[in-house]
Amino acid sequence: MRLPLEILVLLTHFLYLGTSLPLERRSTPFRSFRGLTPLVNSFSNGHTYAHAPTKYFYESTFNSHYDGRFASSEVPFQERIWHLRLMLKAYTDTMERIGVQTWIMHGCLLGWWWGRSLMPWDKDLDFLVEEDGARELGTWWNMTIHQFNARELGLELASDNEEGQVKQKGILHGLEHQNEDAETRSKRLAWEEDIRKQGKKYLLEVNPNYTNKSTSDIYNHIDIRWIDVNNGLYIDITTLHVAPASEQNSIANSPYSSTHPSAHESDPDAFDDETLLYVKDTHAYLNTQIFPLRQSTLEGVNVRVPYAYEELLLEEYGSDALTEDWYNGYQFNKKTGQWKKKGPTEDQKAYFRRKSGKDLGRLSSTGRIGHGWKGHGALEGALKEEGVQLDVERGRWVE
Repeated sequence: MRLPLEILVLLTHFLYLGTSLPLERRSTPFRSFRGLTPLVNSFSNGHTYAHAPTKYFYESTFNSHYDGRFASSEVPFQERIWHLRLMLKAYTDTMERIGVQTWIMHGCLLGWWWGRSLMPWDKDLDFLVEEDGARELGTWWNMTIHQFNARELGLELASDNEEGQVKQKGILHGLEHQNEDAETRSKRLAWEEDIRKQGKKYLLEVNPNYTNKSTSDIYNHIDIRWIDVNNGLYIDITTLHVAPASEQNSIANSPYSSTHPSAHESDPDAFDDETLLYVKDTHAYLNTQIFPLRQSTLEGVNVRVPYAYEELLLEEYGSDALTEDWYNGYQFNKKTGQWKKKGPTEDQKAYFRRKSGKDLGRLSSTGRIGHGWKGHGALEGALKEEGVQLDVERGRWVE
């Protein structure tokens, strides 16, 4: 859901006055990374934000999902997914050792929902942390370098098995689900050998504006980044805040909030105990939607997942994102749980043309639906389109 306008206005005013001071831009200069970055020159797009002097994190000039201080071009598709898997393991293991609770959200959560794996078009990962976690990272761990060897990343020296896959720490990891050909397999083995020789380094960088909770800080929605210094790929980490006490009573009357009682909560009186939470980009949640966190796996890596994950995905992406199994040139295979490259069938083309006049389903990399319900409002809007209504007395969705 999105924060309603009246809450946004008050948050903008009170939080700015109470928690933030004017900050000069303090982005770490490129020269400070010499010896860490493989580049001679920066490919950061900072020059395009002269109008936003307090913006901290910049992206690259060639793609917004790369850090231009560590990359000069995009990583090829299969290698990118492989590096994202390693980054996922390195980040979650580090947070576990530090003691910071973190969980997947947004597109990363959608990939988990479909097949407990990253989707082929993913270019970054999305995680949330609580305020205490952000404070811990900002106070003690900002600008720290975390180095991993091959064994710590799950790349053991086991031999290829008869299917041409590598068994690592008891699970088949890497590109085992991609049915790789000889050329791809050769590349993967070369990537793994490079990691065995040099290891991997990641930079944990905290935006100093993380202490500013105001939703008016539009150029600093990302509070923390976990960056692969070899290729510029990163994990976006945002902080979950508790809305001011004066705004908690606005939940029930907000047209943007979840329907009450919550669709996952069978007790109609549970609304009295719900707390409004938000992140700076104005996404808003109820505490009962996030907590208690569930334990699961993504790409064979232990992760935490928000409690009412399906409800959150419906609110953010709409019902089509959980039902249409063709997207962006890929078809979801229910047997393997993987997305495979495939163009739309004639029936699919006709279906999408009827809904939106286009041959595509969900729009690529937008986090929005190309037709139908576009995420304006709450879970109720998405489900009503499917002929589902809320039984208020029982607190359940019914046909």
